[in-house]
Amino acid sequence: MNTFSANSLKVLDENVENFINRYILQLDFLNKNESAKRGERLHAMISYYIKGFDITKINSNMPKIEQELLEKVLRDEIFKNKEKFIKSEENFLVKCTHKGYNFYLTGRFDAIFQDKDNYIIYDWKSKNIPKSPECDLQSIVYLYCGSKIFKTQNISICYYSLEKTEFLTVNFSKENNYFESITKVIDKLPKKYLT
Repeated sequence: MNTFSANSLKVLDENVENFINRYILQLDFLNKNESAKRGERLHAMISYYIKGFDITKINSNMPKIEQELLEKVLRDEIFKNKEKFIKSEENFLVKCTHKGYNFYLTGRFDAIFQDKDNYIIYDWKSKNIPKSPECDLQSIVYLYCGSKIFKTQNISICYYSLEKTEFLTVNFSKENNYFESITKVIDKLPKKYLT
């Protein structure tokens, strides 16, 4: 059975051979750069904060630039209603069936904010938000999976740039066939790799 994340689908959409090498043959030798490591640390600190942990001691041991960035982010309006964040760093796995085979969509929501019947999936970006977020495979996968998990179409994804403290929201749209967009990419993979 196959499991696809938004990132793996992006690789598959761009280059089938790269997808096979990276995700099937596991020939991925990329090391994380310092920017990626900084992003991971900031994600973790925001998650601890949302979950109610005292982060002051951890924060004081972080590099000064990260301390200042985190303090700036946590002063943002969205954290004034911290109690409405119902999940943080939440993994998901959604089973799907297409053309007689099963596959899973997987990923991790950075944070889920609930206001009455409305859900917002927050995705913290170190720097830049997607240029065309409505067509971005992460939006497509997260909105599709979020609608299945929370059993609602009152859902959106909000990309939040940590360095720029800018955000952009994409709402679930009944007109978009998210599943078709996902399977169109999966259909690029030769059938021998689909079990």
